[in-house]
Amino acid sequence: MNTIFKHVLGFSMLTLYGYAFSQEAPKEASKSIYLGANIGYSKLSDQTGSVNSQLQGAVGGTTQSSQNNSMGAYRLFGGFILNENISIELGLMQTSQESLNFSGTSIGGVNYSGNLNASFSGADLGLVLHPSQGTGFKNLFVDLGFTNYTAKESGNISTNIASYSPSQNESGTGHYYGLGYDLTLNNDYVIRGTINHYDKIGGNTGISGNIGSIGVIKKY
Repeated sequence: MNTIFKHVLGFSMLTLYGYAFSQEAPKEASKSIYLGANIGYSKLSDQTGSVNSQLQGAVGGTTQSSQNNSMGAYRLFGGFILNENISIELGLMQTSQESLNFSGTSIGGVNYSGNLNASFSGADLGLVLHPSQGTGFKNLFVDLGFTNYTAKESGNISTNIASYSPSQNESGTGHYYGLGYDLTLNNDYVIRGTINHYDKIGGNTGISGNIGSIGVIKKY
């Protein structure tokens, strides 16, 4: 995460430097609106320690858990190109489910087991910052902005005397930053690859993750 953040800062400064000089350069007519779609792979932070602590705090005894913290991530987005350096982008994200399984024995000797599942969806708004053409890094970009995601959570807890199936939705704001590369195929189509870090997913300070994705853009 720290490495990504350092590169984001470096390219941000390069973009701003290039933008200061691009105002005197001749501008080419270009398409200023684009739509796109990404498919990616997400790796979330490990939640097993937090779940173990919560279960032991509630019923005592011992517990253990395991997590499948990888999931697919799908995003539709559109943007408006202000100039060769800066674009404003709005996206809609949807992930597949992650799962966490747990089991334990309460302080009273009751055995229990269960699972928790969660997926995330919502909107994000941010900036895409490209260095100027003359820098030689035009295809690279910095991606940063804010998210408003909802975590849809469900699960099942079973003992030898009862079972319970909780569910809830948790929403909130967070932020993201990352790096990407735009491979221009022609004046209309672009292949885009990104790797982004997301903090406070669903407004939860304990959930973060990295998403690597690839997609296609159509300019209008």
